[in-house]
Amino acid sequence: MMRAMVLRVSLAETEVVDDPALRDLLDDAERARADRKRAPSPFVTAHAHVRRVLGDLLGVDPASLAFDRHCPTCGSTQHGKPTIVGHPQWSYSLSYTDALAVVAVAQGPELGVDVEHVTEADFGGFAQVTLAPEEADGFAGHEGQALLAARAQVWARKEAILKATGHGLVVDPTEVVVTGPDEDPALVDWRAREERPTAVTLADVVLRCPDHRASVAALTGEPVEVVTLR
Repeated sequence: MMRAMVLRVSLAETEVVDDPALRDLLDDAERARADRKRAPSPFVTAHAHVRRVLGDLLGVDPASLAFDRHCPTCGSTQHGKPTIVGHPQWSYSLSYTDALAVVAVAQGPELGVDVEHVTEADFGGFAQVTLAPEEADGFAGHEGQALLAARAQVWARKEAILKATGHGLVVDPTEVVVTGPDEDPALVDWRAREERPTAVTLADVVLRCPDHRASVAALTGEPVEVVTLR
């Protein structure tokens, strides 16, 4: 009996720091984008982190890496899901908060990673803007910080899927139905008018920062093994 193939996803996290030297790893467009931010440090740390992780895996100078973008919705090359120039067999995804940056990398199918600070799920109307009606039942019994952590985990699952497909928030998160916070992560239903991905595998990620929740999505039917890079 043949064993199922397993997609190996490398994941690395780093705390956001205010280090001017990190800007030297970025290209001119990235530095310009950073300068437009009210607080540039999270952007600079996150994008330098991507370059360092990819540079190590690909055996190249991090500062030499170049990226293309393509939006599957409008076809623009000015925004959308990024790809690594010269390395089409590799897929990566970046997510960051004000405190933490996370990158996922794999050879093969498209990836999406999302990280959320649990406090980002602390707002009125969370269910209305994030959940399908039947998903609300999955939070029964969760209160206080446990409720915020559960919300953040489900939110991260949805965002990871939408980053993997490249749709982002063009698709309403309430139209992407996932399993509840106490269940194994999986896509349950896709109700958006945009084409449903043929296969999605989801994995929750345990981070060193306990006040964050993260998930990885891969557009594959294979099992996913998340390997943490240190």
